[in-house]
Amino acid sequence: MIILYGGSFNPPTIAHYRLSKYLIEKYKPTQFIFIPVGDRYNWKSNLAPFRHRFEMVRIMCQHLKDAIVSDYEAQPEYKGTITTLRYFQSLYPNEEIVYVIGADNLLMITKWIKYEELLKEFRFLVLQRNGINIEEFITTTLAPFKDSFIIESDAPLIDIAATDYRDLGRDDVCLAEINQYIYEHKLYGRGEYHE
Repeated sequence: MIILYGGSFNPPTIAHYRLSKYLIEKYKPTQFIFIPVGDRYNWKSNLAPFRHRFEMVRIMCQHLKDAIVSDYEAQPEYKGTITTLRYFQSLYPNEEIVYVIGADNLLMITKWIKYEELLKEFRFLVLQRNGINIEEFITTTLAPFKDSFIIESDAPLIDIAATDYRDLGRDDVCLAEINQYIYEHKLYGRGEYHE
């Protein structure tokens, strides 16, 4: 199994780290790959430049077993998750590709590019968020694709978001090395790092 974890990672938080560590320990994938969205991703605003988000995820990977970060989505044009997953399936033709998604994003999946093809071809590892009833949503809205989902109900619920860092000034929501990187590169309105 290859687990792909996409997102903006703007910045990567302790929640990203702890959830990834949990998933790696539980599922023991051949490879765990983070895929930060590129700068051309149309649905996100206030993104730090890709090179910085990539580097911050790379720092996080140093603390995780069998985890790497991919620059695949740093392309001139965003072509949808289906293109990304098909690319990784071509790299790992003998492995099952599983994509991590939060329950909040699951609610929007019918708006994704070629979502029906995506759900026919790949499986999704769904993480609980905000008390969303995942099973009910899948049963009522995505019934033909119910076998495409692994509902991860045992993962730790961590009430930390990247907006806590960006908007609330909470330096404690990132790993120390990532926080230092942010200060050194003056991202998210932070200045030089001082211990």
